[in-house]
Amino acid sequence: MDAQAGFDTFIEATRYLSRGPSPQEILILIVVSSVFISLVIIPVIYMKLKEKTKVKVFFLSRAKDFDLTLEEAELLWKYLKTFPINPNLIFENKALFEKVVDKIVKNGDPEEIKLISAIRMKLRYSSLPWFIPLTTTRDIEVYQTGHIVIRNQKVEAYVFDKDEEHIYIALLEPADVKVGDKIEFLFLRENDGRYSFEGTVDRIFMEMGRIVLAIKHTDKLNRVQLRQSIRWKVNIPVSFTILTKEGEEIKLEGTIEDISLRGARVCYQGNINIKEGQKVILDFILKGYRLSNLLGTVVHRVVYEKRICVGIKFEEISRKEEQIIEQFILDEQRKLLKAYKLGELEQ
Repeated sequence: MDAQAGFDTFIEATRYLSRGPSPQEILILIVVSSVFISLVIIPVIYMKLKEKTKVKVFFLSRAKDFDLTLEEAELLWKYLKTFPINPNLIFENKALFEKVVDKIVKNGDPEEIKLISAIRMKLRYSSLPWFIPLTTTRDIEVYQTGHIVIRNQKVEAYVFDKDEEHIYIALLEPADVKVGDKIEFLFLRENDGRYSFEGTVDRIFMEMGRIVLAIKHTDKLNRVQLRQSIRWKVNIPVSFTILTKEGEEIKLEGTIEDISLRGARVCYQGNINIKEGQKVILDFILKGYRLSNLLGTVVHRVVYEKRICVGIKFEEISRKEEQIIEQFILDEQRKLLKAYKLGELEQ
C-alpha cells in the first residue's frame, strides 16, 4: 500500500512539472520580477548613470580650467570612455594623453585630428622636461640630431618637423631610400639616454634642398640610460679641499653646477689645477642641510678660459646624506613639473 501511495505521488509530481505554468503563476512571476527590478536593478542603474554624469561634469569643469573648448573636451571624453580608468587623469598624465591621441589618429577623422595640436598646447604636453624619459616619437624635439640606418648605411639626419600622425626626418647626406623602406633612427638625448626607433617610410619629399622622410609615430622607443642617477642642475656655493699626494691640503671656494646621488660637477675660478684621481673633501648646504667632509674623487676635468670644472664621484656618503640629495631632487622635479603644467616656464 505504501509503495502504491509513493508511486501515485511521483505520477502527480511528474504531471505538475510537465504542465505549463498557470496564468496565476505567470502573473505572480511578473509581479515579483517587477518588484525586484524596481527595488534593485533600476536604483543600481540610476546610481551608475548619476555617477557617470557627475564624473563627466567634473571632467568638463577641469577641461574649462585648461581653456579647452567644449568641442575639444567632448573629443577627449569620447575616447577616454574606452579606457577603464578615471578620465580626469588625462590632465596630469601625458602617457594617457598619448594613448588617446593614438586612438584618434587611428580612427582617421581629419576634423578630430586637427583639434589635437591645440589640445596638446593647452594641456602643456608640447614637450617634456629634460629629466623625464621619452615614451613616444611625438616627444622628440624638432632639430634633434641623429643617424638614419638603412640597408646597413648610416646617414646623418635630424628631426625636421612633426605633426600628430608623422615625424619628419631630414637627411644631411644623400641616401638611396624609397617609400616602403624600413629605417632606424638613432639619437642621443643629453642628460638622459641613447634612443632608437624603427619605422616605415610613408612619404618622401624635398624641403630646403634636403630629402625628408615621413615616418608614422610609434611608442616603441628603445632607450639606454646614460647614468645610474639623474644629475640635477643647481647653483650651490661649495667649500672644498684638495688632498695632494704630498699630504698638502689646498682649500678652494667654488660652485656646484649639478648634483646626483653618485657625484657632483664643481667649478671654480683660479689657476689651481686639479688632476684626475685626486681626492677632494666637499662642504656645502643643500636645502637647509649641511653636508660636510664629503669625500670624493676627481674623475674628469675641463679647463675653460676663466674657470676649471671637475666631475667628482662621491666615495664615502652616508645613507642619510643620500636621502637628503634624493629628496632635494624629487622636490625640485615636482616644482619644475608644476611650473610646466601651469605654463610658468618656456617649453
